[in-house]
Amino acid sequence: MRQQPTRFTVGDTTTIVHRVSVPPGALVQPRGPADTTIATMLGLPRVTREGDSVRIAYTVTLWAPGTQTVVMPGAIVARLDGRIDTLPDARAVVEVRSLLPADRPAAQVAPRQARPWIARADRTLLPLAVAAVLLALIAVMGWWLWRRRGPLPSPAPAPVAPPADADQLRGWIAAGETRLAVQHLEPLLASQPNAEAWRARVSAVRFAPAVEDDLQELANEGMALLGRVTP
Repeated sequence: MRQQPTRFTVGDTTTIVHRVSVPPGALVQPRGPADTTIATMLGLPRVTREGDSVRIAYTVTLWAPGTQTVVMPGAIVARLDGRIDTLPDARAVVEVRSLLPADRPAAQVAPRQARPWIARADRTLLPLAVAAVLLALIAVMGWWLWRRRGPLPSPAPAPVAPPADADQLRGWIAAGETRLAVQHLEPLLASQPNAEAWRARVSAVRFAPAVEDDLQELANEGMALLGRVTP
């Protein structure tokens, strides 16, 4: 087993490589080391076949100064004939240097204040400026299209049917359409004070299933009132 580089300081990340000889076609399942105060494993081990051997790469971060032994649990090898073997543990000896001064005890080193966060990007107003220019262009194009098209035409008034005259009302009454005649008589007599009682009777039977005699009487009375209004 070997590692790159050969000398480290506390907090360094390195790759420890372990090569094992396995028969052709065998499946190798590596096992990563458990996190300890000495080292922390970053990600899963990477397995690569190189001829008649398998290369297992462990990426670890080292935390403890001094000469340290990092133990890699033995890989599991599944052979084509069905046999499963567990290889012996592998060990890598690394020399980790401390970040503290070597000429003073650790208890005498005053802790330093934390450094400020490093900005990941420079603040700029360029995106807002670009957005403002785009919005201005869209507004100008909309105004230009509106001016080119001109104002919207006003909607045409809804057609209003002309009021029925006396001859039409008499024809409807003669044909038995007394309800239709009464409906048209009501707006014609809406402003006549002498037709107030007649209008009240019409409102009373507006939604009632009135008999034809009632409608006939209302139609005749309405025609009589209309004759007094129309010379």
